[in-house]
Amino acid sequence: MIKTASYFILFFNIVLGDGFAQESFSLNGFKNHMNKDFIFSTESNPTNFSLVKDLAIDVLFGTEFASPTASNLYALGISKTLGGSNIFLRYSPGFFKEFSLLKNQSIVGEDSSDISLKTDLKYYEYFSAGYSYKLNEQLSGGFTLKYFTEQFSQDAIGAVFTDSSLSLIRQNETETMKLWNIQLGADYLFSPSLRLSLSASNFTNISNGYLSETNRSYEFRTPKNVRFALYTQPFPTVEANILYETVNAVQVLLGKTFLFDNISANVSCNYFSDFSLNGIQPSLSFHYRNISAAVLGVIYFSDIQKTASLADLTSHGMSNLMHNKFSRNKALFNVSYRLNTETERLVQFVDVTISNSIFPTFTEHFADEPFAVGRVVNLSDKPVSVKPSSKIDKINSELIYSPNVLVQPKDTVSIPFYTVVSEEYFSPKHEISFVNFYVTTENRDADDEMQKPLLINSSNAWDGEVRNLRYFVKRDLNFSSEKAKRLLAPHKSELDTTNSALSNFLQAKILFTEIITGMLYIADPLASNDRVQFPHETIDVKGGDCDDLSVCLASLYESIGIETAFVDYRGNDHSRHVHLLFNTNLSPAEAGLITQNDKKYYVRKNSLGEEKIWIPLETTERSNFTNAWEKGVEKFSNEALDQLGLIKGTVQIIEIY
Repeated sequence: MIKTASYFILFFNIVLGDGFAQESFSLNGFKNHMNKDFIFSTESNPTNFSLVKDLAIDVLFGTEFASPTASNLYALGISKTLGGSNIFLRYSPGFFKEFSLLKNQSIVGEDSSDISLKTDLKYYEYFSAGYSYKLNEQLSGGFTLKYFTEQFSQDAIGAVFTDSSLSLIRQNETETMKLWNIQLGADYLFSPSLRLSLSASNFTNISNGYLSETNRSYEFRTPKNVRFALYTQPFPTVEANILYETVNAVQVLLGKTFLFDNISANVSCNYFSDFSLNGIQPSLSFHYRNISAAVLGVIYFSDIQKTASLADLTSHGMSNLMHNKFSRNKALFNVSYRLNTETERLVQFVDVTISNSIFPTFTEHFADEPFAVGRVVNLSDKPVSVKPSSKIDKINSELIYSPNVLVQPKDTVSIPFYTVVSEEYFSPKHEISFVNFYVTTENRDADDEMQKPLLINSSNAWDGEVRNLRYFVKRDLNFSSEKAKRLLAPHKSELDTTNSALSNFLQAKILFTEIITGMLYIADPLASNDRVQFPHETIDVKGGDCDDLSVCLASLYESIGIETAFVDYRGNDHSRHVHLLFNTNLSPAEAGLITQNDKKYYVRKNSLGEEKIWIPLETTERSNFTNAWEKGVEKFSNEALDQLGLIKGTVQIIEIY
């Protein structure tokens, strides 16, 4: 492993050759700037690219392993976003480098002691700033400014003449140069996981001050430099970045993010190399809500100089205060806080597709079957729990919430929307309404919303699915209960004196005779979208088709506790027919109480799992109960049993409750 690393380092040293210490080296590392973290660096981020939504504050502390060890508050930064603009300011009291060099000269003081002469070189970067503007979702441009102060002091020998003597004294000459270093460039986001950054520096700098010919050799060096950086996320939790500078310097970073419930952790390692220095920057960071904290290190592989001569400084110069031939290994701690006074949108709609129009009578149907499906994208770099909701105008009086969906970072998922129709809603005609869809995350307000038109069918509308006829049965149960009781009241003595085991059978027979025998059958072939009468409408108009009559009779039976089911006959020509099955509550051993023909009934379990005798009725046979029973048995035995319709699926028994 060590041998491989040595070859790797040697390769870069050969490729890079001569050059300058890289300007882009940052104590904060070479991080992937596509996440929502605060980018706290004008070195590695010369374009001031930022995804800060509102305000961010960052503090950087560090220790340099020199002799003696030195600890510093390296920098304090603040970033503010206003519309498409971002402004960054940094105060960096720890960004400095000082040298004190002894000359090969000395003088004898008044007390006869030797006074050494020295040269002091001081470099400071107290302030930097940045500005960027987001032109669109892909392209942004910006610039950064760094303010440097250079102060060079040299001792010199001066002569003082008096009438009787000549004295040599130490004089100090100080020169100061102030420099504005300008960097500018642009960033292009090809996708949420791929960004290219191009920047240039030192093509135009602003300086103020004067340096003598001697001190110019120590002046802060600002070579013209162009940088190319590629930031990638080959996988949602993996980052791989590479940077090249035309001053012959490179950086390569690999990182991995680990996601937990409320916290994410990132481990990364950055390799850096230029003409004279190479090493790594390991990093471990944690992110919790708006707070980020990181522990970083700077480990040099190259030999670093503990002392410097004038020749060293003249040869190597200074082009980066925190990364130069005289730098030491460092340990750093970085903490940042993002303040969002404006709600940050974590998810947004891509589109919403209405999958079903609304059938108002199907009150519970859309609690199990979605009426719409939304495509939602997670804009953040963390898993987000999305709470979908909707409100249909004229149908819902309040928001109806659908089950939460967990969406992974940068992922797009389909989210179903469910609803519940109030039983009080009734409309005799179709109408076009609208529905508002919302997706909410950890924010109080919805992250995104979308409105779509929606067809609300009439309350009598039916989609042709026999299983949905049960909603028409349930809708009129109060009416059916009162109607059934009134019809059974004249038969009280008969019911009281009959074998109690035959109670269901006798009540069913009486209600059929009282209601169905007086009905007019009106043929209405089932279509994909039909109209079904409520029981009270069927009784009022005294007629209907097979589904109307079956619904009416089932509602009357269910209202007094007689268990029912629909028999759905699906013809090969797509025609369909509906029968009614009702539970006599007789056990198979009691079948002889109503018939000696075992083909005239069907044994199936009731809601309690008990085997009971069920009788099929053809509700369109209105002459009498016996004939309706005969016709029902004939069709059921032929298609459901003999032709194996129940097994093949061409005949289905559908529970009402």
